[in-house]
Amino acid sequence: MKSAGYDEDIMKKSLTADRRNKIARILMKEGSIKVGDLSKRFGVSTETIRKDIIYLDEEGIAEKSFGGAVAKSDLVEQTIDAKEATHSGEKSDLAVKAASLVKPRSAVILDTGSTTKAIAKQLVLREGLTIFTNSLSIALLMAESDNDVYMIGGKIRKSSKAAIGGWADQALDSIHADIAFLGSDGFYGLAGPSTLSYSEAEFKKRVAEAADKVYTAADKSKFQDAGLFAYADWNEITGLITNEDAPRQMVDEIRKSTEVILAEKSGEA
Repeated sequence: MKSAGYDEDIMKKSLTADRRNKIARILMKEGSIKVGDLSKRFGVSTETIRKDIIYLDEEGIAEKSFGGAVAKSDLVEQTIDAKEATHSGEKSDLAVKAASLVKPRSAVILDTGSTTKAIAKQLVLREGLTIFTNSLSIALLMAESDNDVYMIGGKIRKSSKAAIGGWADQALDSIHADIAFLGSDGFYGLAGPSTLSYSEAEFKKRVAEAADKVYTAADKSKFQDAGLFAYADWNEITGLITNEDAPRQMVDEIRKSTEVILAEKSGEA
C-alpha cells in the first residue's frame, strides 16, 4: 500500500512540472523573466524559482541572466504577422505544391500558421471545397471564396490568432476530412514536427486523427529549428512538404519514415 508521503511526493513533482511549463510559456511570450516577479506570481521562494530557471537552462529553453533569465533566441514565439514576412517566397512555393494535392470537392483542414495561410491563399481561388480551420486569419480570407468555410471555435491565442482548448479539440471529433495541412515550428533533432505551444500541439494531434491524409508543410528553415512539443512522429503522418533545396541529408533521413514532397522554386521547371 502506498504511503501518504509517496502521494505527497507525486503531487509536489506535478506542481513543479506545471510551474516550470508555465514559466517556459511566459519566457516564449515575453522573452525574459525576473526571479522576484515570478516568486510573487507563483507564491514560492526565490530559491525555488532559481532552481526552475536552472532546469529550463539545462533543457535549452532559457539562458540565465542577472536577476532572472532570457529565452533562447530561437524559442521566442513570433506573432503570425511577423512569421508571414519571414521566408515568404519559400512558403509561397510550398503552398502551390500543397494546393495541387487538393482534389475537387475535398474537405480540407488548415490549422493556424503563416505557411498554412499561404496555402489558403491558393485555395481561395478554388470553389466547391469544404474548409475547416481554427485560424481567424484563414477563416476571414477563405470567407471571401466560393467554398464552404467552417471556423472551429475555442479560446483565441494572441500570438497565433488560433482557437485552442477543449472546444476546438472536441469539434474535431465530429469532422472527417480528406486532407489536412499542419504547420510546424521545426523538427531539428526530433522524430517528427513540433510546435512551441502545448495547446496547439494537442490540436494538431487531433487533426491528424480527423483526416485521411495529413501533411506537415514547413519551409527549409524549419530543419534548423525545433519547438517544445512534438505533435507526431514522421511515420504517423502522410508526408512532409518542403523546399527542393532543403538539407539533403535530413530530407533523406525523414524519407525513411514518410513521404517527402519537394516544392520547386517559382519560375523553375
